[in-house]
Amino acid sequence: MTWSWKLINQAKFEKLQSTEQMQPLDRKEWPPWASGNPNFSAAWITPMNETILTSTKQLSTSTVIASVDMERTSTKGTPLRYYRYFYAKMIDGRVFQAGPFKNIEYKHHRNDRPAWLAAYSTTSPV
Repeated sequence: MTWSWKLINQAKFEKLQSTEQMQPLDRKEWPPWASGNPNFSAAWITPMNETILTSTKQLSTSTVIASVDMERTSTKGTPLRYYRYFYAKMIDGRVFQAGPFKNIEYKHHRNDRPAWLAAYSTTSPV
């Protein structure tokens, strides 16, 4: 599978990745395209221990350093939808994003939040 990587301006990315464990993201830490959209209700980042890339020629699925899962509410069909975005960071600090991916292990369309995410709040204001 070929992924389409997009260069993003993600100044907070390094701070988010520093905990080395999955964590919920406050709305102010969300990607700009989601933070102002009231249909998105939650986001989680999962850092991965991968090597920082030295060139864009090395971008591939094996060099992802983090993923962000986004939860979106829907007015039709199943009430919750989930999307995953992958991030690769270059040695010069640039960050690339690929996604959204809908084929995730806990399903794209859901009637309720997965049990392992139930403890995380979604009360961040828009």
